[in-house]
Amino acid sequence: MAGSLDYLRWRGDLLFKEKPFNSVDASLLSSIVYLPADASAVGHTLGEVAEKLHHLPSFQHQMHSETGAEVLLLPESPRIGNMKILDWTNRLEKEPHPLQFTAATFAIDDQTMVIAYRGTDGSMIGWNEDMRMNYLPEIYGQNVAAEYLEQIAQKFPERHIYLVGHSKGGNFAQYALSAVEPAIQDRIIKAISFDGLGFFREVYTSPGFVRAMPKMKTYLPQASIFGAMLDHPEHTLVVKSEVAMRNQHDPRRWSVGRDSFTLADGLTPGSRVIRHALITFNHSIPKDKRDDSFSALFEAFENADINELHQLTNNKLVGTYRLGRILMSLEPEERKLITKIFSNIWDSYKNNMTLPLMANNYELYPKSNDSNKGPIFYEFYDSKHPDLKLPPNIEQKLR
Repeated sequence: MAGSLDYLRWRGDLLFKEKPFNSVDASLLSSIVYLPADASAVGHTLGEVAEKLHHLPSFQHQMHSETGAEVLLLPESPRIGNMKILDWTNRLEKEPHPLQFTAATFAIDDQTMVIAYRGTDGSMIGWNEDMRMNYLPEIYGQNVAAEYLEQIAQKFPERHIYLVGHSKGGNFAQYALSAVEPAIQDRIIKAISFDGLGFFREVYTSPGFVRAMPKMKTYLPQASIFGAMLDHPEHTLVVKSEVAMRNQHDPRRWSVGRDSFTLADGLTPGSRVIRHALITFNHSIPKDKRDDSFSALFEAFENADINELHQLTNNKLVGTYRLGRILMSLEPEERKLITKIFSNIWDSYKNNMTLPLMANNYELYPKSNDSNKGPIFYEFYDSKHPDLKLPPNIEQKLR
């Protein structure tokens, strides 16, 4: 299976004036924004930043990964490597709300630029933010993403804009498009999400979201887990991937043809079952109780000096011991609710293994926009629902 790094090897010498910007280019920029750069990169090209990282002692542990291969390829691939960095912003904050935010802006040419939003890093602040996205219709970081788009649009008023992002970053890209004023929306070419979380009904039925939806596109791997969280009424495509389910979240492991991704027939039954389990979770425990419990859990992480996820995962024995100590430090009611949350997800997954989802006849479910009534996937939204007044081209697609 060829992937986006192979594409960079094959097509990296073709400039954008020869071959227009495409979805594989967008996915590469969505992964490049994970590189450990900062505002000092502004004015340099991606190839120059990659060269510096290649020789940076603190980066050497990543040089044997796909990220290392990406860094080695960028200086040799003028298509992406010659892109100039117009902005690079990093924010990590605990107050007033948890915020792990990185966004960068790259120039395609004098008329067009790309804003790439980063997904979750290994910090507990980032994972706290991700947990909130599963039960809060809107989070602080989404509004920060919209403010960033407004600032960049004002700074470069003559340019058209692509918005791209992976995971949480893909959600941020599409939310930002939905939240800005129409004059900025009209300058957006596409907002592309790669295995990004979906949205709550309160968000995707808002006037700004509905107006912007024709410019949104989401790519999910066929065994998506993170992208199966929440709902995707926007144009959504499923991509082939031959790696294990747990590794499909990385777009660099998706199947690529010449200038585009190779599409799959649909989500795997396993991905649909996980989606159904998450819906059950979303409706089994009130939002306020989940908010209180997860707030207490992450406060306990902070009190135990657990700031990075690797402190729980690098050594399973040590991680299990630390997690056990943290859970025991919670108040009994909070500990009971946290345990219930994760047991509910697991029980729902086991129970749904016998549902029609496993037999691939999920199209027999009635169309609905209320996930409390059953699993909702982009394949069977009720486009005639009065709260979802879609443009004709999107409505036709969803019939």
